[in-house]
Amino acid sequence: MTTARKWWRRAAAAVKDRRSLYLTRVVALRPCTGPVTRSAELEAAVIRATSHDERAVDYRGAARVFALARASPPDMQPLMFALARRAGRTQCWAVALKALMLAHGLLLRSDLAPRAAPLGRVPFDLADFRDRSATSSNSSGFSAFVRAYFRFLDIRSLFAAQEIDATNDDDARLDRVSKRQHLLELLMQIRPYGDDMEENLVLEAMDCVVIEIFEVYSQVCTGIARFLVSVLGSAPTTPRPRAGETLEVARRRRGVHGMRVLRKAAEQSAQLSSYFELCRSLGVLNAAEFPAVERVPDDDIRDLEKLIMAHAEETTKLVEDDNEAKALVAMDNNEGKALVAMEKASVAVATREWVVFDDGDDNAGAGGRQAYYFDNYVNPFVGAPLNLLA
Repeated sequence: MTTARKWWRRAAAAVKDRRSLYLTRVVALRPCTGPVTRSAELEAAVIRATSHDERAVDYRGAARVFALARASPPDMQPLMFALARRAGRTQCWAVALKALMLAHGLLLRSDLAPRAAPLGRVPFDLADFRDRSATSSNSSGFSAFVRAYFRFLDIRSLFAAQEIDATNDDDARLDRVSKRQHLLELLMQIRPYGDDMEENLVLEAMDCVVIEIFEVYSQVCTGIARFLVSVLGSAPTTPRPRAGETLEVARRRRGVHGMRVLRKAAEQSAQLSSYFELCRSLGVLNAAEFPAVERVPDDDIRDLEKLIMAHAEETTKLVEDDNEAKALVAMDNNEGKALVAMEKASVAVATREWVVFDDGDDNAGAGGRQAYYFDNYVNPFVGAPLNLLA
C-alpha cells in the first residue's frame, strides 16, 4: 500500500470519528426512550477511545473511560451499552478490538465494584465479525483475532454472572477450577492468525491477555492446591452427596473430577510455555519478564492420582464400618501417624509444585475482590487516574 493511500485511509477514518462525535451530541438532545440513559459525555469518551486509528490505543481516551467507571460504578452499565452500540456497527478490526479491550477493562472494574453493580454478560456479539477495512492479505487474520478475543470475553462474562451467588462446597470449587482452565484455553487462542500482524494495537491487546492469563492461571494453581489439602490433608473434608447418591459414590466422583483437573493442568502448563514463547518472539512486553511456567512431571501426577483414589476408598471403608476402623487405628497407631505424615508431605510437595503466585480468592473474576497486581506489573485496566475527569 502506498503512503498516499495510508494517509487517505487515516483521513477518512478521522472523518468517521468526527461524524460519530457530532451524532452523539445530536442524540443527547432527544428524549430518552430506552432502558439505559444515554450520556453525551460517556458516548464521546467511548468513541474517542475506540477510534479508527490502527496504530495504537488512545491511552488518554481509554483512561478517561476507566476513570469514569471508577468514579461512578453505576456508570459502568451505560458505558458497556455505549461500547455495544459502537462494536455492533463497525466493520473495522481496530474499532472492534479497542471496544473489546475496553469491555475487558470494564469487566475487571466490575469485579472490584460493589455487588449491587454487576455488569452481567457482554451485551454485543462479535462471534461472526468480518473486517472490511484492512487489505485483503491480512483482513482474515485480524478478523480471527477479534473473534478469538470476543469468545474469551463472552465466556468470561458468562462465568462471572453464573458465580455471583455460587456455593462454596468441594464440587463448586472444582467446577470453578475447570471453568478457569476453559478460560485459559480461550486465552491461548488469542494470537495472530496471519502474516504481518505485528501491529502495535495487536501487541497491546496481547499485553492485556498475558496479564489475564497469569491471573487465571494463579487461580487454577490455588484451586488445585486447596483441593489437594481438602482431600489429602490432616483434616480432609467430606463431599456432599447429590440426590440419590451414596457417600462412596460422592467421594469417587470428587476424586475422578480432581484427577481430570490435574491432568488438564499438566497439559496446559506445557501449552502456556509455548504460548509465552510465541508472545516473546512477537515482542509482547508483558511476556518478556514473567517467569517460566513449570510443568508438573507426569510421574508426580500419577502419584497424586493414586493417593486421591486410595484416600477416597479408605475413607469410605472407615465410614461404612466405624467400629472396625477405630480398632484398626488403635492397633496400627504408628502406621497411622506415618500415613498422616506421608499425606502432609505429599500436600507440601504438591503445593510447592502448583502454587507459584500469592494465594488469593479463587472467586476472582466472578465477583471476587482482587487487585490484579503481579510483582511490579499492574493491569492498565485498573489503574486509570481519576484526575482525567477534571
